[in-house]
This record gives sequence, C-alpha cells and structure tokens, in this order.
Amino acid sequence: FSSIEVLILGNNALQGELPASIGNLSTLQLLDVGSNEMTSAIPSSFANLESLKYVVLESNRFNGPVDVLESMKNLTVLLIRSNSFSGSLPEELFSGTSDNIVVDIGDNKFVGDIPVSFANMSNLVSFIGAKNSFADTATQTAVCDNTTLLVMDCDACECCEVCCDGGENAAVCDFQLDAPAVLGYDCGSWFQYCLYQ
Repeated sequence: FSSIEVLILGNNALQGELPASIGNLSTLQLLDVGSNEMTSAIPSSFANLESLKYVVLESNRFNGPVDVLESMKNLTVLLIRSNSFSGSLPEELFSGTSDNIVVDIGDNKFVGDIPVSFANMSNLVSFIGAKNSFADTATQTAVCDNTTLLVMDCDACECCEVCCDGGENAAVCDFQLDAPAVLGYDCGSWFQYCLYQ
C-alpha cells in the first residue's frame, strides 16, 4: 500500500478514528474522508505524509489541534469544515509551497489570530474561516488584499467586504467550498479517470 497516491473514501458513513498507520502511505497526495462520521484528533503520523497536497476531512467529528499539518510542506488544499478542530492555526502552515492555496476551516472551534505569515502569501486564493472563535480583528488587512475569496466572521475581520454576522449576510456564514469541484473529481461516477486531467 505504500505506493497509494489517492485515497477517496468520502460519503461512506465511515466511523471511528483515522488509523496511525495512515502515516505509512508515504506517496499519498490526496486524502478525502469527508462527510463521514469519523472522530478523534489527526494522528501524529500525518507528519510522515510529506507528499500530501490535498486534505479533505470536512463534515466529520474530528477534534483537537491541527499542529501536525504544519510539517506538510506540499499541502495546498485543506478542507476541514464542520468538525470540532480547536486551538490556533500553526504559524508555518502552507509555508512550503508556492502553488495556489485553498482553505476551508469554517464551522470549527479555532481561536487566536490568522497567522501573520498568511499576510505575505500571494498564493492564498480562498480562505473560508467563518463560524469559529477567532479573536476580534484576527485578520490582517494584507490577508484581505491578497486573497481572492475570503469569508470570515465580521468581528474577526474588519477588512472583509462581506462577512458572517448572522444577520442580513446569514448565507455567507454557511458558504463552503465543494471538495470534488475544487479537486477536479466532480465528473460523475467515473471520476478516477478524470482526476489528473
């Protein structure tokens, strides 16, 4: 199994934890276990997944910090919306790539500020962070200026043109990125044949 590059197990009602042995998949580039019923924290063995570029853990019951993702220098897509992840975002998250970065961490329990390093990223294309517990004014003006699509809670983003306030912009609060569309495998039941086209 060490030569697996793509593992797509989303929408399968999977339960339980991600096994620590997932760290043995050294060539894994895409992991999608979104929209299941999985629990626990991200195993520390994730640090071994040096080839991992695309992580989809959205709509599960994962929890705990995401510090282990900081060591993934090829990570460009992180879709972990609708879980119970907590703590601060690691300062060096996405620091190893010059590829376009797409992030959806909405509807979790993140706190603190958006990492200062994000303000210097000209490759941060999308950042969805609404429905968290970020600090007031957590988002630097440079993040607003450099990000094509930015959705945050209003109190955490003074520079956002549109933000989640639960009022007239309530639909903004529930905006989410579609994993198959973002990753290019939304082409029907034969998606495996179009994944890398």
